[in-house]
Amino acid sequence: MGIFLFMLFFQPFSSRFSDLNSVLLFNAGFGVIIFLLLHIIHILSRAFRERSQEILSYFNGFALTLLGSVAFVFYLRYVGQINIGFYTVLKVALICLAPPVILRIYRLNHDLKQENDVLWKENSHLQNRLSDLTDQSVQKFFEFYSADTNAEILKLDLSDIVLIRSADNYVEIYYRDQDNIKKKLIRNTLKNIEQLMSPHDQFIRCHRTSIINVIHIEKLHLKIDSSFIVVKKLNEHIPVSRQYLLKLKEAVAKRQG
Repeated sequence: MGIFLFMLFFQPFSSRFSDLNSVLLFNAGFGVIIFLLLHIIHILSRAFRERSQEILSYFNGFALTLLGSVAFVFYLRYVGQINIGFYTVLKVALICLAPPVILRIYRLNHDLKQENDVLWKENSHLQNRLSDLTDQSVQKFFEFYSADTNAEILKLDLSDIVLIRSADNYVEIYYRDQDNIKKKLIRNTLKNIEQLMSPHDQFIRCHRTSIINVIHIEKLHLKIDSSFIVVKKLNEHIPVSRQYLLKLKEAVAKRQG
């Protein structure tokens, strides 16, 4: 299409055709020649895929320029009835050089985009790996204290903490002990516990009375009137408030992803 438009608007060769339809058909012939040569060279080059792609690319460009020039000269001479001279051959060669140059630029840009995509994926993988290593280096245990005595009451692995629920002036700590879920009551407030746990993103406030560890969520049921969480090995439904629903869904999707 580019060759056709170039020939139509710039008219580098004067032909014997005068009516518009003939001129359009004559100029379209140049585009058809390039189109057919591109497909022929592409089919032939598939047989040499084991060769260096860089060398093959230059060879394809040279073949397209040479064959295109020869085809254009014959087309101008026998269809356009144009006398062929050195200046005409030079113009033909320059015009036929344009498609392989454009294709080369396109392929280089395409390869750079692919390489950039690969680098972005590798960078994302390294960032995730770094994040995992950082998470592993962070304190793996959490110590629960009584608000009155400030004495250590319970020290748990972060992955063992299942649920923290408000109970008036106390909080109920649900935690995993081997294959069982146990509960311990500590004098503290849920707000205070939430602030202390803020560095650990697996703990999400799901209700005004509850903080859930997303790694223990088995299912998140979404309903119009009410939503709730099913926790592994805990035989009850944990309510989810609308104001915390979006953040909870994002945390669950992140963990599943």
